[in-house]
Amino acid sequence: MPEQTITVDQKIVNAQILDVFNLTFTPTTIWILADKIYALGEQPDLVAREIFDANGKTIVPGFIDAHMHIESSLLSPVEFGKLALKRGITTIFADPHEIANVQGTAGLDYFLAEGLKSPIDIQYMLPSSVPAVSFENAGAKLTAADLKPYYQAPNVGGLAEVMDFPALANADADMLAKIADAKAAGKQIDGHTAGLKGAQLNIYRHYGITTDHEARTAQEALERVAAGFYVYLREGTVERDLEKLLPAVTVDNYHRFAFCTDDKTVVDMFNEGGVDYNIQKAIALGMYPAMAYTLASFNGAQSHAITDLGAIAPGFKADLVVLEDVESVAIHRVMKAGIWQADNETQTTPWPYTSMNYTIGDLTLPIATGRARVIGIIPNHIDTESLILEVPTANGNFVADFEQDLAKIVVVERHRNLPNTGVGIVKGFQFKAGQHGAIASSVAHDSHNLIAAGTDDHLITKAIDAIGAVGGGLAVVNAAGEVTCLPLPIGGLVSAENYQTVWANYHELLGAFTQISTAEYDPFITLSFLALPVIPSLKITDQGLFDFETFSFVSCEV
Repeated sequence: MPEQTITVDQKIVNAQILDVFNLTFTPTTIWILADKIYALGEQPDLVAREIFDANGKTIVPGFIDAHMHIESSLLSPVEFGKLALKRGITTIFADPHEIANVQGTAGLDYFLAEGLKSPIDIQYMLPSSVPAVSFENAGAKLTAADLKPYYQAPNVGGLAEVMDFPALANADADMLAKIADAKAAGKQIDGHTAGLKGAQLNIYRHYGITTDHEARTAQEALERVAAGFYVYLREGTVERDLEKLLPAVTVDNYHRFAFCTDDKTVVDMFNEGGVDYNIQKAIALGMYPAMAYTLASFNGAQSHAITDLGAIAPGFKADLVVLEDVESVAIHRVMKAGIWQADNETQTTPWPYTSMNYTIGDLTLPIATGRARVIGIIPNHIDTESLILEVPTANGNFVADFEQDLAKIVVVERHRNLPNTGVGIVKGFQFKAGQHGAIASSVAHDSHNLIAAGTDDHLITKAIDAIGAVGGGLAVVNAAGEVTCLPLPIGGLVSAENYQTVWANYHELLGAFTQISTAEYDPFITLSFLALPVIPSLKITDQGLFDFETFSFVSCEV
């Protein structure tokens, strides 16, 4: 008696598919039922309602960004998903600690709801450190009790990067409770081991933290693999780490690596891509294509303990990318959960909160000795140099120096109108000689106070007030006082506009910056990380200069 015929939704023929288990490309047929792959190969007992002829093209699993922050793109979760899907990115693991630092659980609620409307799968990792460290003045504080109910949400994947190492090392009760709650819910815990080594890594592993994205060298990456971490090869807007890390990946250990972007602006997402760019760059640097695509899919899912994602095999989610060209990652078509994707018309929900409450304090910076600690920008990196330099003064106060490339940097608390204004000196923004100017941002990791840099106090103030007037954003002010502004009304972090508009406006903003500076890196994402005290080496907060090495505040004057 013949077996009963089974009807599935789709059949894909004439395709070369990636076998992530054997690192090979194999000609075969794909059968899809609902949102899952039902079978591969010739199946006499299956019939399909629709047939797609791949015409010899290569099909790989949908790309996975294993760790990132949507807010860094300046896009809403809905708009980010639209852009990501065109790049073959079908799943992201997003840490919403930027919006949470601004608006607490209300910000989390907003992002979780918007994430469910996005055309890609967004798995949120609950922010472990709001604020990033206990002494920061963020817009909210989230305890273990605040986070615990969220593990019941279908789009919460675990606990995000544990970045407060002192809290972990000192067995802080609330931090341990956050970790315990994630484990009890069967969820993943991400790490953040910037600048750590040896016994410090052991502390992270002791508490069950299994991933890290902060390795800066191949040696650091291998040390983390040996300690039992999954290591994410990061290529963001300023965190350009992939080339340095790639030598650590071998045929013996590649299964412990995946790709992430961490922080990437809409301009770079639009122009070069997200994880698809990681794949392209890895192949160009010599990685075997099948391995690169496996890191971008199966390994990302495995690092988050997800067993039905990232492969083209029966029982796996039907997230597929049809490629025109394997090496350049040229995308022909994308399938998400068994459906070929088209333009999505979903709109972003308006932000219902006020995000600006500040007073700019005194911007003068006394340097009686003429010697000062200076934040040294490292282009395309989020860590900095801690410099001690002879600096120019007038009437005992620091003044900008075009020849030495020294400017003033300012952080103003913006959540509760606290009387806090931190003032310091930064080297590396490359303001053009004689061209006074300033830039300002309400994006300042991770507490997201107002941050500005410039050569003139009046222009710095004007730049800050320009973004304050529109509910947050990014601004450039030139010597004539002319302002170019990109409004970010959603928490002072994210635009409500579509991704094409934000891309165009950001281009205009970067063009305005080139009129006052010769720097060849993204100035705004660089500026935003100068306020993050959990990354080496010298940073600035609304309370002043912070030295990561001593984990303490230090005087600007030496």
